[in-house]
Amino acid sequence: MKALHETGIERWEIASGCGRVVWHLAGSGPPLLLVHGGGGSWMHWLRAIPELERDHQLLMPDLPGFGESDPPPGPPDPVVLARIVREAVDQLVPSGARLVIVGFSFGGLVSGLIAEGMADRVARLVLVGTSGLGLPGSLRLPLRRWRDLAEAEREAAHRHNLATLMICDTQMIDEKTVAIQAANAEAARFNSRPFSARPLLRDSLHRGKLPLGAIWGEKDAIAIDDMKERIAILRAADPACPVAIIPRAGHWVAHERPAAFASALRAMATTEGAGMRRN
Repeated sequence: MKALHETGIERWEIASGCGRVVWHLAGSGPPLLLVHGGGGSWMHWLRAIPELERDHQLLMPDLPGFGESDPPPGPPDPVVLARIVREAVDQLVPSGARLVIVGFSFGGLVSGLIAEGMADRVARLVLVGTSGLGLPGSLRLPLRRWRDLAEAEREAAHRHNLATLMICDTQMIDEKTVAIQAANAEAARFNSRPFSARPLLRDSLHRGKLPLGAIWGEKDAIAIDDMKERIAILRAADPACPVAIIPRAGHWVAHERPAAFASALRAMATTEGAGMRRN
């Protein structure tokens, strides 16, 4: 295990069954495990870090096969990703400490599997624009292929995909946002999209019986047509599940509306909460 310090965020490398898994840690306080979405990395949380690190220790892995982490062994399997992350958590979080797990999109699916395997240590599982509920996923959206394109065409494809899937206010798609999207997409070696519409998370939640929370952007391109059904699935697993819908935000809500996202997450992480509210 090696820690490198840069601009207040610690970069850790942890050996695992897949090789090297890279983590970024920030802040102090009760631990929040933040699990990024498909085609992503820890940078999915980048704009929310200043809002969250004042109250919590943030534990942000690059899932195996994403970002800087080595790919997992064998065929793609979210269960393997969850096991590898869980093993690293045992090294990073004191054995008696309870933590809140937060999963974005495909990371929500993985987070449910992580939490199921360590339920006695989980204070709450917060699902952010989650997949894995057995409902339509991103495969139905007209995303553009970007591989093998010239640089300008590749950037245009990334901008299109951000506007189609991730961000509702196109003015938020600045050069830094495109750079994060491009770096994440180009580093990903695990295709998560085929798992997005399968009910892997829904089934896990009914097995795990965990306290839940949920956050969506109001204009989430994946959930906008069936938001009530998604909420009903989570409330079937936890009737007291608090839900926050963030106005003027799309799927990548932590990036597009970081302050509102952090406020909703902080409330769920520090209180029991109940019912639906709008920020």
